Amino acid sequence: MGAQDILLDRDVRDWVLVPLTLSIMLMMLIRQYATQAFMGGPSQQKVDMKEVREKQALARSQLLRQGFGYLPELAFKQRLKYFAAKDTGVFSQKSEQKSAQEQMLTNPDMMSGMMKQNLVGIVPQIAMGTFVSYFFSGFILGKIPFPLSPSFRLMLQRGVDLPSLDVTYFTSLSYYILLLFGLRGVFMLFFRENTIDETQMYRQQMGMGGGANPMAAMAGGDPNKALESERAALEMVEHKWRLEEAPEIAAEVLKKRLIQLPAV
Repeated sequence: MGAQDILLDRDVRDWVLVPLTLSIMLMMLIRQYATQAFMGGPSQQKVDMKEVREKQALARSQLLRQGFGYLPELAFKQRLKYFAAKDTGVFSQKSEQKSAQEQMLTNPDMMSGMMKQNLVGIVPQIAMGTFVSYFFSGFILGKIPFPLSPSFRLMLQRGVDLPSLDVTYFTSLSYYILLLFGLRGVFMLFFRENTIDETQMYRQQMGMGGGANPMAAMAGGDPNKALESERAALEMVEHKWRLEEAPEIAAEVLKKRLIQLPAV
């Protein structure tokens, strides 16, 4: 062992690591079912088809802006006309959706639903954070098998104030936060699209649901502004086909390979 290596006691695994993991998973399961019970389940949620089509159009437009270089110029112009034409484009049409403020004014159930969602999300986190801080604080659970810079110390060694400790060791509180945000993929195997998204929930609680992202603006802001913003971003794209010289490059590579072949 190196000079800074620490031999962890097996009791830490049996009385800290395993109970902490099971407790977090149990808390997330309880919160998942509580959220479905409070919100009435997916069967009672109404789906606005026009809203779905507009969100899908925004997602397709964003994909077009990211991968336009792999489309010929004619294909790109056809898609640009479909989305951003002055009078007939998808983003030139006025959205019939109501903004979040209008929906809250006209639909009292929306406000109560948001309060229920925040209540179900915040209360278990406070209870679980208090539980973990009281029973499992101050333990070192393991070591990351690759080197890290000292800037990761605050993230990995919460609850342990030892500046001389190697930054690759992580504590029980850091492990709790890692599981809180990292178990969504596991729960998606059980709940599919109804799995709670911790990151999105924190953004909503901190007022970060809007921003410059058109999809976020569509979800919580002004739909017309989201469509106009995406149309302006799409019109600013300067098309350049990345595969324009692909036939010449392929022919050159094939020519070199044929030259290298042995004579028969």
